[in-house]
Amino acid sequence: CHDGVGLKEIARSLNRDGLSTMFGKDWSPTSVHNILRNEAYAGTLVWGRLKKGKAGPIEPLSPVRVEKAWPGIVDQQTFEETGRKRADRAPRVIHPRVVGSRYLLSGMIRCRECDAAMTGMVAKSGQYLYYACNNKRRKGPQSCNTPLLPKHRVEDFVVQRIKDSILTKENLEALVQLVNEELTKTSEEGAERTNILNSQISEIEHRLGKLYDALETGAFEASQLAPRISTLTEKKVGLEKLCSEAEQEVHQEGLEAANYEEVCAYVDDIKSLLDESSITEQRAFLQSFVKSVEVGQDDLRVLYNIPMSKAKHSNGLTEESAVLSTVQVGSPSRILTYDLAVNSRPL
Repeated sequence: CHDGVGLKEIARSLNRDGLSTMFGKDWSPTSVHNILRNEAYAGTLVWGRLKKGKAGPIEPLSPVRVEKAWPGIVDQQTFEETGRKRADRAPRVIHPRVVGSRYLLSGMIRCRECDAAMTGMVAKSGQYLYYACNNKRRKGPQSCNTPLLPKHRVEDFVVQRIKDSILTKENLEALVQLVNEELTKTSEEGAERTNILNSQISEIEHRLGKLYDALETGAFEASQLAPRISTLTEKKVGLEKLCSEAEQEVHQEGLEAANYEEVCAYVDDIKSLLDESSITEQRAFLQSFVKSVEVGQDDLRVLYNIPMSKAKHSNGLTEESAVLSTVQVGSPSRILTYDLAVNSRPL
């Protein structure tokens, strides 16, 4: 997972270097995965991990974890960052072929006619690259009428739409407002939770005070009140822990309100990211803004993940102001539909 390298490539590299596992066997993606997820290498002892048998879990209790039980081979921050990268690249999140794909819109672009993914294809011995409906590729041209799309043309168009339609003054203002509203809401909710917990702690302290007074006056024997005092004290400790965690969350999330001028200052950097970064970084950036790219016979639609202000394009089409805005481009001018059956000159 280091520098974008996956489990398979790490295993291949280790085997090429003549290194073997502790059992003297060749490395595999599974053995590399087991190493990367083993907290022991970060100095953490985990005992009693749940195991599954025929009747389901046979361990009813949560495992015992002891951090810094011994000096770790890797620091905790590196271990956790590696875990996050593995989670982001997991098949349930991103298909393995998408992670290393050279097609920028992999995992986002779909055929609207048959709801199949559009995947990359090569023509003329790699001279020309296209997006094609996966159903059409597997079942034949009669199964779908969606045409081939030249890779660079559709990718350049989507990137330019992001620059022109999302990174605008109106949308940046909307994003700043949304972020600030969310920060305010989080802070208020955290403060409310902390106040409730502090109130419960105060109530327990008041009740404990009465019990201690009863002991001092001799109204009750210590043996009579000890169980009650122990129960309340244990409950108080638990509430204090929850209160501390709540205060810590508020502190961690208590970021300064976003400033519009500061956000605008980053726009050029964000735009250059789309031009200069690796294709993996570009794809991750696009996925934060684009829900999907839907391709029809005569048009292409980009469904965004953020609120969009209404804006007219040069072709007269309009962007809808909605959480998932739709931009329909192409018909009747067919900007992005390129049918090789009609147009023989590749773009």
